[in-house]
Amino acid sequence: MNRPLLLCLLVALVLRLSFVLLVFPVLQNRWQLRDDGDGYRPIAQTIRDHQYNDVTRGPVYPSLVAACPGITLKILQALLDTAVVALLFWLAGRQLSAAWLWALYPFAIWRVAFVNKETVLTFYLVIYLCLQLRAWRSGHWRDWMAAGLACGLVNLCKPMFLLWPILLLAVVPHRAWILIAAMLVLIVPWTYRNWRVTGGEFLPVATERGGVTTFIGNFQPTAGNWEGPGKPLWQAAVAEIIAKNAGASVVQLDRVFYRAAWQQFADHPIQALGLALRKCGRFWFFSAKHRELLLAGLIQGGYLALLGIGLWRIRPWNREIGLLLAMLGYVMVVHALSYADLRFSLPVIPCVCVLASRTFAPVAKTSLTGPCQQA
Repeated sequence: MNRPLLLCLLVALVLRLSFVLLVFPVLQNRWQLRDDGDGYRPIAQTIRDHQYNDVTRGPVYPSLVAACPGITLKILQALLDTAVVALLFWLAGRQLSAAWLWALYPFAIWRVAFVNKETVLTFYLVIYLCLQLRAWRSGHWRDWMAAGLACGLVNLCKPMFLLWPILLLAVVPHRAWILIAAMLVLIVPWTYRNWRVTGGEFLPVATERGGVTTFIGNFQPTAGNWEGPGKPLWQAAVAEIIAKNAGASVVQLDRVFYRAAWQQFADHPIQALGLALRKCGRFWFFSAKHRELLLAGLIQGGYLALLGIGLWRIRPWNREIGLLLAMLGYVMVVHALSYADLRFSLPVIPCVCVLASRTFAPVAKTSLTGPCQQA
């Protein structure tokens, strides 16, 4: 029995449950916080009423919300986020510092009190990374299939990872096809469901309102900001596009917004490139409302500084380190091209914790070895 790990898990769970049950209700009243700003509860109600025809969100999280009414959802999220602590201990080769970095990470604790998918997505993404590293090390087809099923589950939670296997295909083409096939086993039935629900539209998982979000994130008059004094400008632009496409379906309108976002790139490419680079910074440091900028900067800056030290100590990097860095870069670039704020960096902070843990590791143990490795 690993008592230091048990202590870390206990601290992580107590912090999360205390925040959910005691602290968040006070902050919610004081700051007028909306815990369901993404509208998952109405979608969950359609599931309970057997009238589920939504195509704007992947099915994993709304189903979880439907199954866990009230405070039970947030308690479950606290438990899942605590499980990430144990997963990172194993993923980092039994480095306790990786577990503690996540256990004490303030924005992970903050997010469990909200009804949005980032906590659950983080949990599934870490499971995928564990299975992917195991498959990479063993080369066995069963491990690649397990990684593919996990990747499919991640995409059913948030389909921004649909293009991720293409990167693997470029590196390990003789095995990545197994992952892709297993992923499709989960995704294709849902694609068929969407085809039935929408009357013939092709939609692999969900729109995730990606079109309108990408348009807002690249709306140059407001520098891609969601909140702030320029908000009425993008709201007016969105309303105008909706009015011009009044007869469009949800899927069609999503594509209209993507085309409008691309037009922003095409009309002013230099400005668009500069905005994308700025969004890389927002991805790590700025919330949508730019709340508590100094505190956020100190926390994120500290974690990224540890990441840099860990990467320096672990050089030369092997392909396992490359996998974690590629996942970091993939998620950041996707949001830099669409919409970025600190909330969306949460799913890849576990990668930061694993790599940053090498800052505290003995020199002889800086590589990624441990239970994720094939025995």
